Amino acid sequence: MTTSWVSALVFVGLSALTFWLWRQLDVNEGYGTPVRIHEPDYYIENMVRNTLDETGALKNVLYADLVTHYPDDDTTELARPRMEIYNGSLDPWYVIAKTGWVSSGSEVVVLHGEVEIWRQDDAGRREFEVITSELRVLPKEQYAETDDPATITSKSTITKTIGMRANFAHDRLELLKQVTSRHEVSPKI
Repeated sequence: MTTSWVSALVFVGLSALTFWLWRQLDVNEGYGTPVRIHEPDYYIENMVRNTLDETGALKNVLYADLVTHYPDDDTTELARPRMEIYNGSLDPWYVIAKTGWVSSGSEVVVLHGEVEIWRQDDAGRREFEVITSELRVLPKEQYAETDDPATITSKSTITKTIGMRANFAHDRLELLKQVTSRHEVSPKI
């Protein structure tokens, strides 16, 4: 009689194990959590987005030829992004690039390709410009940085650096390392 009880318990145990394995195979073949694919859920052509501060003053404007949003990680890709960053004055900082990427929550914008930053003088000409290959922008803080080489050109000076930080709110550029400058004197006419 004990042998039949042991046999029954072994049979019940094997049945339970077989059922559990069968359920695991079903879960792994598509009955579990669906895999999220990195595919866009919407596009916007010729987008213009204005951001205002707490008082309603214009803080920045973002333009892009094409915006592509991905719901799996809530990120956005930008084709030909252009930014105007205002810091309380009427004359903004301008930033343009070939492509861009925006993090979830729009906290970080990474610009790629030839990235240009400039400010204009009263006549509408570029006072100076910065050219680099990649730029991380924190729009809320009005801050940007790069670890890549950058060239800063003004009316009479060309400066090269590896790495740069831009504080748009305070109109400041910090050049990080290997900084060289060349001053060019304009001929008198």
